[in-house]
Amino acid sequence: MRILLTNDDGVRSKGIKTLFDALSVKHQVAIVAPAKEMNAVSHSLTLKKPLKIKKLSPGIIGVYGTPTDCVILAVYNLLDDFPELLFSGINLGPNLGEDVTYSGTIGAALEGAIIGIPSIAMSFYDAEHPDFDAGAECALKLVKIVTKVKFLKNVVLNVNIPWHPKGIKVTKLGKRIYEDVVKEKKGKYLIGGMPKYFGECGTDLEACEQGYISITPLNIDLTHYEVIKKIKEWEKFF
Repeated sequence: MRILLTNDDGVRSKGIKTLFDALSVKHQVAIVAPAKEMNAVSHSLTLKKPLKIKKLSPGIIGVYGTPTDCVILAVYNLLDDFPELLFSGINLGPNLGEDVTYSGTIGAALEGAIIGIPSIAMSFYDAEHPDFDAGAECALKLVKIVTKVKFLKNVVLNVNIPWHPKGIKVTKLGKRIYEDVVKEKKGKYLIGGMPKYFGECGTDLEACEQGYISITPLNIDLTHYEVIKKIKEWEKFF
């Protein structure tokens, strides 16, 4: 199977190396990933600026651009054949709840799904205790499962892996609120803060807190269909 690997932690990250080592045993694997860290760039891409690349070794290329740039360059220029599967990660830190909207890891997987590649974003729940063995094992199992179904063509599977997972749970996105979002010092501002997650029943956070791998299917279509029904009558006022 032809598998494309990318991430937002950079082409030399241990997370992407873990995936490469595990998957390249039986599959044709290529890495096209940012040459440096590109965290929290979401689904951004580079326009009106030439992108440079650096070939590090056969099948491993660093791109001086965003994770989305990497996927586009890989599919439309750098790879000889269209990828059959895309993995983004493994990110050193979680992508839970609304944080998926900021994540470069998710952004790369979204681009893969838009192009029509079954795409999986993988992250470690605890950045200080990444379980690389569990990540590799999870990736291998997902390859076997995902390749047998066709309905995941335009879907991103968002996977978060805790330390020594007990198993997996299929989940929905949880809820998070940041505290101390903006800090000011001498007229300069820093955006950040600590997130407070709400581990509601059936969410990605609850699963990870209980020691399970969370797998959340994400849809490219952001349309709120229930609201369409409620505001359809607005058309007559314009």
